[in-house]
Amino acid sequence: MRGRTLAAVALLAAVSAAAGLRWLAPPPRVGASPEPPGSGGPARPASSVVSLALPEHPRVVVFAPHPDDETVGVGGLLFRLAQARVPLRVVFVTNGDGYRRALEQDFAVERPTDADYVAFGELRQREALAALAHLGVAPQDVRFLGFPDGGLAELWRAHWLRTHPYTSPYTNESSPPDAEGVGYDGQDLTSIVSGILGDFGPTVVFMPHPYDTHLDHAHTSYFVTEALSELDASGALAPAPTVLTYLVHHPRWPALRGPGFDRELPLAELPDTRWSESDLTPAELAAKRAALEEYRSQLGVMNGFLHHFLCRNELFATIDPEVLVRIAAVH
Repeated sequence: MRGRTLAAVALLAAVSAAAGLRWLAPPPRVGASPEPPGSGGPARPASSVVSLALPEHPRVVVFAPHPDDETVGVGGLLFRLAQARVPLRVVFVTNGDGYRRALEQDFAVERPTDADYVAFGELRQREALAALAHLGVAPQDVRFLGFPDGGLAELWRAHWLRTHPYTSPYTNESSPPDAEGVGYDGQDLTSIVSGILGDFGPTVVFMPHPYDTHLDHAHTSYFVTEALSELDASGALAPAPTVLTYLVHHPRWPALRGPGFDRELPLAELPDTRWSESDLTPAELAAKRAALEEYRSQLGVMNGFLHHFLCRNELFATIDPEVLVRIAAVH
């Protein structure tokens, strides 16, 4: 994401910006539950996958759109890193407070109020801390940014400026809890993400795959990419960290290998993607399972989907740098 690279693809970036980057992630129905694994037809395995390799003496930040994404995407690896005393940060961009289906189905709330959604977000925060305790991540290494669940695409597309904040249709708030002077806008979210990255100085950043079909996931990757681009341009992160992505929502994901269906398969049809793989030890998988069980508010409505991620491996993807350049050129 160097300035010279940005200049080299200026025309392509301009076209992407004009299109609003809609090609990056097919828009799902907001609030819709994910399709079950395999519902889009059989997945084609990628032609090659390499073993995951992290730099020496890593410092790792994981960005999660909602509580539970860090566990299903990176849980086993997080446990391994915590056991090795690797410096870690886990950052939740939203509290996941806008999941009406869970409130109606699990908590029998027929017409959720603003207060119900706020309370639900606080519950999901508690679940996240309990889950991360199983993975060895201390509470002081966790950040909840409190940006609007289901609204990150709106911050990127239509509420970028601080003068035009977004209002959550769930909590009816236009700013994060306990964050004075911060609004639900793209500039503030980018600034906060930049501050976390600049203060911690990671050598490895995990974020959602930009082609994830859940808009909060895709746009989490956009905001992290934007922040990394700004820091790179100012020289605040030198050398630039390794950026790895994880996939949660896709019609053919997770793709599982038979007959045991206990290994994830990389997807050949996901473009601009190079896959790497981390095999989990029994202890790492057990910790991931224990962490996932803390997300009771989600297991009631997505039990089968979430448990499909309890595999003997985890897959990560490196994205074609030009894709990240095009994202960073939008704003």
